[in-house]
Amino acid sequence: MAKGFFRERKHYTLQEIADNLYENKKKDMEETKRLVGILKKYGVVKTVKREKPEFEDLSNEDIVLTDVVDNSGDIEYVFDYVGVVMLDGHIFKCYPKYIRSKDEPFDELKQVLKVIKKYNSSEQLIYLFNGEDDSKIFNKLAVSLHLLEEYYVSGIYTNQRDIVETNGEGEILWDKTINETFAIIQNNKPYYVELQTKNTIDNDLDYFRRLHECVLTTCSKELKEVGLLQLFDLSEVELTQAELSDFGDENYILYRLQSEIQTQYVTRKQNLLKTIYTYIANEKTDKDDISYSLYGTNSFNLVWEKVCAENFGSVLDREIVDLPLGESSLYKSEKEETTLRNVIKAPRWRKSEYPLVKDPNVETLKPDLVCIYPVDEEHKDYCFGIYDAKYYCIDYQVSGDRAKIAGQPGVGDVTKQYLYQLAFDDFITKQGYRYVQNMFFCPGETGDKDYGWVQMDMLHQIGDKKLENIAVVKLCASEMYDKYLSNQKIDEKEIGNYIPIAGRQEVESQNFANRMLAYLTRITNASKMAEKKLEMKSDRGKLIYPLQIKRELGAKIIYDAICPVASNAFYGFNPYEKENFSGMVAEDTGNSYSRCNQIADAAIEIEKIIKDLSEQELQDEKVLKVVLKKCFENKTDIGSMAEGKCLEMLTEKIMELVRDVYL
Repeated sequence: MAKGFFRERKHYTLQEIADNLYENKKKDMEETKRLVGILKKYGVVKTVKREKPEFEDLSNEDIVLTDVVDNSGDIEYVFDYVGVVMLDGHIFKCYPKYIRSKDEPFDELKQVLKVIKKYNSSEQLIYLFNGEDDSKIFNKLAVSLHLLEEYYVSGIYTNQRDIVETNGEGEILWDKTINETFAIIQNNKPYYVELQTKNTIDNDLDYFRRLHECVLTTCSKELKEVGLLQLFDLSEVELTQAELSDFGDENYILYRLQSEIQTQYVTRKQNLLKTIYTYIANEKTDKDDISYSLYGTNSFNLVWEKVCAENFGSVLDREIVDLPLGESSLYKSEKEETTLRNVIKAPRWRKSEYPLVKDPNVETLKPDLVCIYPVDEEHKDYCFGIYDAKYYCIDYQVSGDRAKIAGQPGVGDVTKQYLYQLAFDDFITKQGYRYVQNMFFCPGETGDKDYGWVQMDMLHQIGDKKLENIAVVKLCASEMYDKYLSNQKIDEKEIGNYIPIAGRQEVESQNFANRMLAYLTRITNASKMAEKKLEMKSDRGKLIYPLQIKRELGAKIIYDAICPVASNAFYGFNPYEKENFSGMVAEDTGNSYSRCNQIADAAIEIEKIIKDLSEQELQDEKVLKVVLKKCFENKTDIGSMAEGKCLEMLTEKIMELVRDVYL
């Protein structure tokens, strides 16, 4: 039996395919040419130009339309498939392109096949045939695997029959007991010592049970002979010594199966009988007598996307109100914007005389996954991660002090990744997410969270918006698969083990006033419970009074009162008043983010202290000045506000706030 391992997208000559396929056996080049020709016909193998770089995406220009030849120096062959192919007794084991350390990665392919199985499980389909129309060939491998896996889960096919027992535990058959047994008469009363009872048992001699056992044994034996039982992690099944011919000729077996299907009303049994019918009816393969089966996919990139989305807990399809920080009042979403996916709008086509043009099939940008996770233990600040799972083998070929890149995504992929952040920019700012990440996730045999990054200058800075460079992260594929197969999501506390902190950049609103708005959002979201109380709802059965409401909302109001003083102190203007800006100084973006954050923290601290003060203390200006000084002086970037004129202005503002709100 011939069998061999082939790496996806690697270039092979016909001689190399023969060497790999036949191992130590005599090479048959004519047979190899025939096999490669069939694989080309069904899209598993493609002919490419020799100079085409390995492992890159294939375009129509790269594929050469030619017959299979063994002596051409201009063309080579690539396997565009991940999985197992059975062709006329030959086994092609195609493993993912990122596996480079082994020529025969048995365990790695075994794990990949489990991942493909889980990925396909949601469709609940069995691919009975390969190809289309006249090119259809029965997919015996897929059907055999399904029959064995169904047996491991549900057991053997059974039909039950009724029997009569003496003194059994079933229903007593009184008519049969009275008519066919003797009674003992005592005091004119009959006593029966041999009760006839009814019982239902499995019919071990049932035709279809024995047929199911024969088919399972045959499938298991064939997979064992080609070395696939272990690869698919299946146990050997040997239930009978009977041959299929012992049950009659093919037409008779199919007739019995069809009759049983018509009288069977259990769905599981119906489906099983239909699968056995298909297996037997297509035993003779296709019209050209080719035995061709496969299990896998030529779109493994979709599998990788699914794995990353599941492991990192993508929130693209989650309701916006259920996201961390909820839905900010500053972000007034439209009715159809119920999920993050809906935030990215589709193109709108217009015509002058028909302003309302509708296109039900219009599409828009579709990111692979978005992950939102906290960056501090208090869950005050969150990072908005825009990640794209890229099934690429990006390779930096280092030579001296320079590196040459190969296998990277195209300019279209890079452009789209920048546009994803641009599309979410307004949402991120108004929701109050403090950090943003933009990354490519690529598979590798080992992980490297600092693998590299890509920058496109024309998109890095668009007008007044600065977009993040796209970090390239290598994820350990086997570790990702383990989590996917065990339904484990990456814990938010462990996410730093997989992605770089350096890739998490602070959100930049363009000016100080906008940044104040973003941090104000953070306080607003922290006060959601208090805002609900404004609706005079009950809290643990007690009515909430206005004074309590106002005090719980204080941090938000205090922050709003501090901001004009801060703007005037650091930048020479009040953003809430119309005035001459001639004295306004240039903004120092290096520390303005920190100032906003520290002002927000100070507002929260002030609010906590004020809540505990008595009314007499609240009316004392000296007490409030001490509170303000305490909350400001230990903060590096805003400590100067706790001195001189700034402190006087702050005290005046807070006293006014206390009189209007707290007293």
